[in-house]
Amino acid sequence: MKWKPPLALLLGILLLGGIVTAAPVDKPEAVPLATVKALAVRELHKFPEFNGAVPTNPTPLYFPDGRLAAYEFRMVKNEKTIGYIIVSANRNLPPAILEAGFGEKTPSDLMKELATRKGVKTYRFAYFSGLNYGLLAGDKVVDMKGKEYKKPEKYELPPEAKVNKNQDEWRSTESTLFTITKTGYPIIPLATITSEKIIYDVPAWTETDLGNGSWQYPSNVGPTIDPWAKWDGCAPIAGSMVIGYYESQYRTDWYREALIDILHKTMGTSDSGSTDDRDDVVRGMENFYWEASELYHLGVIQNHPIYGYDAEGTSGSFNWLFSVIKSEVDNNKPGLLGTVEGIFCPIIGSQECIKTTGGHVTTFVGYRTYSDGKKYIYVHTTWKDDPKAWILFDVGNMVSAWVVTITPIQMCDSGEECPTPQSVPEVP
Repeated sequence: MKWKPPLALLLGILLLGGIVTAAPVDKPEAVPLATVKALAVRELHKFPEFNGAVPTNPTPLYFPDGRLAAYEFRMVKNEKTIGYIIVSANRNLPPAILEAGFGEKTPSDLMKELATRKGVKTYRFAYFSGLNYGLLAGDKVVDMKGKEYKKPEKYELPPEAKVNKNQDEWRSTESTLFTITKTGYPIIPLATITSEKIIYDVPAWTETDLGNGSWQYPSNVGPTIDPWAKWDGCAPIAGSMVIGYYESQYRTDWYREALIDILHKTMGTSDSGSTDDRDDVVRGMENFYWEASELYHLGVIQNHPIYGYDAEGTSGSFNWLFSVIKSEVDNNKPGLLGTVEGIFCPIIGSQECIKTTGGHVTTFVGYRTYSDGKKYIYVHTTWKDDPKAWILFDVGNMVSAWVVTITPIQMCDSGEECPTPQSVPEVP
């Protein structure tokens, strides 16, 4: 039997405005919108979560240097936004859906809110890398933390070594796309899911308390106004979801804010919400038990932690990191994924040229692989109103990444005396 495009596929083509059927030719780096639409429709079957939804409102996203990077499509079902997809529109990036997220808002909605907070009137939406967004406003770039950078002459994502491979893949993909739209039948079968797993019991939340208050730590622990900025930091939020997974006594609105505040302290997160590096995240997770235990004895929190956490950071190739994440998820152990953005500089107000703007930390809770070789990680994003997403795990979608695996160590049973900082001798 010949494959026939499903109704949702045909409907998507119509709603996206049709697809050009002329044969592809050598073109500049930017991919025409018609081709991006065709790619979006063809790849959408990889995410059955969107069954019955259609992609609408293609919104361009730009690299910090002003080049077109991708398009965001709002996924609409029964006249309601249920998520988004971000589709590559640059031949230096992989020809793929770079992200598929679920929630009432899209990244462009979050970026509009950022523009309002910063008082920016004229801007374009910026795409740094997977789950890293911002604003391109004149001669400056603003990231989601509100930090401002000088607009770079060149933004390197992906690394040069990956560019030729992606361009070759685009040439092959475009030939396939146009054949599909002319005949209704693909040359090659659509990719199928070959493996997947999701840990469904991990909380998906973000911080909600206010910032820039007069209360100092630990008086601010909980929903009280924090002494630092409104944004507590992605690393503390991501770590709190792992702790909430293991410790059910902390799955309340009050304790959500308390966990984030405590991890903000133990990770050494800055007032602006930045955590310097992976090792700070590791130390912060391992010190959580002792800090929370101390706060319990001071009467700041009412529930004692039950687990300590052995955290280990690892870096390496994307294939290696994917195997680490897969092993952890297969053993029902969520962890932390840090993604590093592209290379540009300098930061406004500084003479130093930094190589990256940093990145973003999320909670990994799942994985999915496909027959075409693509690999995705399912994460809890830490973003408000956009809490969950699949992210293409590829060097073309970020410069590099790191993983922190987290193993719980039961310190006591509920109701029994738990070890305290005072009861453990210091190690010389």
